[in-house]
Amino acid sequence: MRLEYEAIRYKQTANGNWLVLFGAPAYEVKQWAGIPQKKNFDSVESTGFQRAFKDDRLNSLISFYSDKRNVLQNPLLCAPREIGEHTIFFIPDDGEEQTVLSQKGKLVINYIDYSALPLLELLCKFKSELEKRVPELKDYSIESPLLLKLKESIGVSYTEKDADDILSVGDVAELDNLNVETSHIAELWQEVACRIALLEDNPILQQSDEILGFTKESIISYIMPATIVDGQHRLIGAIKQAEIEFNSEEALFEIEDLLASGVDIDQAKNTVMNRKSRVLPISMIYSEDPAEHVFQFVVVNQKATPINNALLGTIVSTSLSSEELNRVAERLKHADIPLEASHAVSFATRNPDSPFYNLVQTGIAGESANKLPWTVMKSIVLIFKDLRGGKFFSDENRVDYADLWKRRFLNESLIINANNSSDPYTLWSADNGAWRDVFVSFWCCVRDKLANTEDETKNNYWGSTASNLYNKVSLTILAADFFKYLCDSRKPINSKEDVAALVNDWLLGVDLGYFDRNWNLTVKKDTPSIRKQWSKLWLNYRQDPTRLPALSLYGKVN
Repeated sequence: MRLEYEAIRYKQTANGNWLVLFGAPAYEVKQWAGIPQKKNFDSVESTGFQRAFKDDRLNSLISFYSDKRNVLQNPLLCAPREIGEHTIFFIPDDGEEQTVLSQKGKLVINYIDYSALPLLELLCKFKSELEKRVPELKDYSIESPLLLKLKESIGVSYTEKDADDILSVGDVAELDNLNVETSHIAELWQEVACRIALLEDNPILQQSDEILGFTKESIISYIMPATIVDGQHRLIGAIKQAEIEFNSEEALFEIEDLLASGVDIDQAKNTVMNRKSRVLPISMIYSEDPAEHVFQFVVVNQKATPINNALLGTIVSTSLSSEELNRVAERLKHADIPLEASHAVSFATRNPDSPFYNLVQTGIAGESANKLPWTVMKSIVLIFKDLRGGKFFSDENRVDYADLWKRRFLNESLIINANNSSDPYTLWSADNGAWRDVFVSFWCCVRDKLANTEDETKNNYWGSTASNLYNKVSLTILAADFFKYLCDSRKPINSKEDVAALVNDWLLGVDLGYFDRNWNLTVKKDTPSIRKQWSKLWLNYRQDPTRLPALSLYGKVN
């Protein structure tokens, strides 16, 4: 199917992208533009970037649209997924000069009714879209452990031969060749590829509109010709208002008139629906680059209704491949988007070797409230990455031990491998710097020694902020105390293997059940008085760890 819109396109600068301005009925927009939300497909994140739809905004929008005198001034912002004569393209009017910064013409949008396609075909198209973004995926194989797990989840039986016919566990190292920013797309590709394999082997499953969290509706939003970058609520509100009018007696008469003139029922309904739809102003960024789409979404929304820190970090670090992100990295930084912090937190939370893997909030709707807040993870990460913030919660001891260690012992640390022309701190704090190995090794040792990873009811459970250990206060105190130990003992860090020995020395004599007691806390942990009290108790205990502090002291508020 083909739609044409009278349009004007212009450039704000000679080197900028074209912006195409036009108007289209809301219901018509729904047929060619998807809304790629940042959400979870079963156990894996999508590559979308839109926030979850807020139903509480719908009624006010419907009320606004119901008054025909009201005018929507802010245009929807959208972008083509692909530019070309078979998808979306602009045709300047005859006589329009090609060198000017503005042109009149027609915007042509070709689309198909994806809702009529079977689930298997939609998944195959989704898989192809991911392969366009990360070409290396075309050479990947399906992971047998994941496929067998999905077969069990859906109740499909399998044999040992099935496992032999797929990829063996030892061959799954392909993902290791991708960096963290790209690996999440590869993980999504694996989930999609495995579901395709399931459907191909089971014709009965192909009749369904959903398979293990992947629905036709959600998949379609990622493969439509265009994507909504900003304005999903305005669009959906206009569609809902049109649906109300479509169900009126007046609309029924219009449909009957069209049928009487020989128009078929589907075309008649579609025509009347478009008549009842408000024509919305639209600004299309004439770029098919996903990096540009995410950049525009982040910048537009941060200037309007700011995205919460967790979701912003998730969008910036997981909606794009590494190559795509590099194309807009500098522009994001110049727009005051905390890109470097997002990179660092992404590494700490999405690297399977990290003890924080999948245990930090992403800002995606429906996740556990007991995960570590993104802002807390950021502060813990930056203690190690920037070597700043390693302080106790104390009015008496204000020393930043991470900074002190940097100034005194970083240059001596062989883990840097610095040469005469390299700055040790630059090598340490780079996105892929030495801090990564130290961070992961340190917290793995802390988790393995001081925490319980299996029983959520334990007071030292690792993975829930309800525990005495896995929270901002305790994690910050432990990080500060480790750097204090390094300073007091005048220790450099020579390798990531060196970290385990350093942690052993640091915790020498400490009761490993320190955090596994009921501290009888009746107030919030992250309050000034509790932070100071826990710091004081830990520091006093570390001076002579022969006797644990009295339980009644942890909740004491001065």
